[in-house]
Amino acid sequence: MAIRSAEINVMVTCATKVARALTRDFGEIEQLQTSRAGSAEFTERAFNYGTSVLKEILAKARPDRDVLLAGVTNPLLDKTSELWIANPICGRANFSHGIRHFAVTVAHVREQETLATVIYDSVHDDLYWAEKGIGAYRNDRRIRVSERRRVEDMMIGNYEVTDNDPCVHQARSTLAQHTDGVRVLGSIALDLAYVAAGCLDGFWSLSAVPSDCASGTLLVQEAGGFASGMSGTSKPTEGTGILAANGRLHATLGALLRQVQSPPSGR
Repeated sequence: MAIRSAEINVMVTCATKVARALTRDFGEIEQLQTSRAGSAEFTERAFNYGTSVLKEILAKARPDRDVLLAGVTNPLLDKTSELWIANPICGRANFSHGIRHFAVTVAHVREQETLATVIYDSVHDDLYWAEKGIGAYRNDRRIRVSERRRVEDMMIGNYEVTDNDPCVHQARSTLAQHTDGVRVLGSIALDLAYVAAGCLDGFWSLSAVPSDCASGTLLVQEAGGFASGMSGTSKPTEGTGILAANGRLHATLGALLRQVQSPPSGR
């Protein structure tokens, strides 16, 4: 059984408090799916409440750190800053439509490097956490990335801000042909948690911004996997996009994706 640090305990307290409110609100939203009333306003209210709780608890724990919401580009996320990056509902569209795949996330980032992270899937009561040099855990049990060696055996996750980009369709089609399947589940943090736990063998996003990736990146790395920018060498905290997989397949997955993104020669 893992022993959590004081910082992880603060992050867990924060995530679970938000999750309790979200569980109640999600029950209401599930009922709204069969009515004419829209769930957008309800979701917005739940998101705003969760944001206020995150900021209140984290600011009280460490007044010297700013709190940045995941999914936004912000100059605070530079090479000298130390801050919290949090998301009350990672998988907001799922939440709004009554789909049980979303999470609360909190990450401690210093100089563009995630030092500690918590991802809480309250629907399934799965608490993922990791701390640099300590390992990655689900419900306080150590997790590891998959050991699969063949591309054709890989199950890959993907998330994009928009599905209208032809590159997105081409990438999904190409990987679906070469692997055991592509899954678009709707939550970057949970997809990366699934990579860390060996449920997914890889994950990519062409459109994820650095703050989207902060929570899941450390989890994958501490579980023995690799997480990088789409170039394969840059950090996912630099630029746009992320590629994560076990060490045996990371380079191969990246090569397949770069073929899709590269224009044919002679054009």
